Amino acid sequence: MKIEFIFIGAMITFILSCTSVEVTKLEAAKKASPDEAITVDITGMSAEQKEVAKDMINETVTLIKAGKTEGEIIKILQEREAKKITRYRLEIGDSPSRGAEDAKVTIIEFSSFQCGYSKRAQTTIEKILEKYPQEVRHVFKQHPLYKGARLAAEASLAAGDQGMFWGMKDIIFENQRQLKEENLLEYASKLGLDIDQFKTDLIDHRFKEQVDKEEQQAVKLGATGTPAFFINGRFLSGAQPLESFVKIIDEELSGKKIASKWGKNVKDEREVRKRREEDPNKIYSVPIGDAPIKGSKDAPITVVMFTEFQCPFSKRGKSTLEQLMKAYPNQIKLVFKHFPLGFHKNAMIAAEAAMAAGAQGKFWEMYDKNFDNQSKLSIDNLKIYAQELNLNMNKFNDDLESHRFKKIIDADMQKGKELGVRGTPTFFINGKKLVGAKPLAEFQKVIDGFLKEKGK
Repeated sequence: MKIEFIFIGAMITFILSCTSVEVTKLEAAKKASPDEAITVDITGMSAEQKEVAKDMINETVTLIKAGKTEGEIIKILQEREAKKITRYRLEIGDSPSRGAEDAKVTIIEFSSFQCGYSKRAQTTIEKILEKYPQEVRHVFKQHPLYKGARLAAEASLAAGDQGMFWGMKDIIFENQRQLKEENLLEYASKLGLDIDQFKTDLIDHRFKEQVDKEEQQAVKLGATGTPAFFINGRFLSGAQPLESFVKIIDEELSGKKIASKWGKNVKDEREVRKRREEDPNKIYSVPIGDAPIKGSKDAPITVVMFTEFQCPFSKRGKSTLEQLMKAYPNQIKLVFKHFPLGFHKNAMIAAEAAMAAGAQGKFWEMYDKNFDNQSKLSIDNLKIYAQELNLNMNKFNDDLESHRFKKIIDADMQKGKELGVRGTPTFFINGKKLVGAKPLAEFQKVIDGFLKEKGK
């Protein structure tokens, strides 16, 4: 069992975005400390990815030392990852805030002044502040979902500039259906504000930029509904009952270490959770169409792969498929579906080149060329590979320049998304989904199960 394989297997579990991580020192992993055992090229990684890589190294080496097998390690790391709390990083910036700045718990709220649920949530927030007078800080951010809410948002910040944000917030929520400019001026007068300054701020839209910025924050986070709360970065959606807030706050105040990970987008995280909760025995209907096929068309096992040529995990998956074809001669047919990821700049043109070669009967030969030269997939290099395959270069060049096969590739990607494909490689074995460059044994387990059913 190679330690390198274990580490990359662990990477599959967490980074299906095909972030390139190169293990450069592995042979002493069982004896040395984690830092000595494995070094990783982290060039181009974000801070979050660096944290993930470091944690995975430490966890993986510990499990290796404990004598765990490759499959056991991947399963353990998957289970640990699934249990982690997701947090999101948010900047408070100039948003109105109340409570101690050093409070142990910060609740950041995104609300819209015309949203009935946002109004309902205000009572809950007040109860929280009463229950935790020293421990909780409350930050209010604007996410105006309705036409009248935008001017109301600007008005609340204009009042805040005169030290009366929270008073204006309460009045606006109490009068959700009366938020025209004359109404807002009336509320400002009741609060004793400098009306001339307040009116000027509204006319000049002085606080529009801040409202837009906070709205963009919410959209970037995927928190598209209101109200949306982030309790020490932990997402809570909607006008939840007090108990839902208290549960999270008490956990944060407990002093216990909470296993956490950093998320970027609430919607994306929901998709990940949905994928984890998918029925592992579900059989998907995956149309083959005119996709490239290798193996006997009458084979009892069909392996449809959604993959791309710049993904290192897809390359590893290619090796596993080759082993399968040898282990099950005449029993497997491979079907190739394209899923080029946007952050791999040459993945799309490499996919088009493979299809152009396929039009001349050389898809699988170009498939091999692309994976064998994964770091050299510029258009000039692709043309060199085509020449090496003795293709008709005029036809090949015309196909690339006209993007003849882009619609087919786009259709593969759309179908993949409909089937819940989020990363590469993703496989469907007689319709059963298998995500990532899993060990050979996991493919064999699924295949043997189908063969047993068929009595073969």
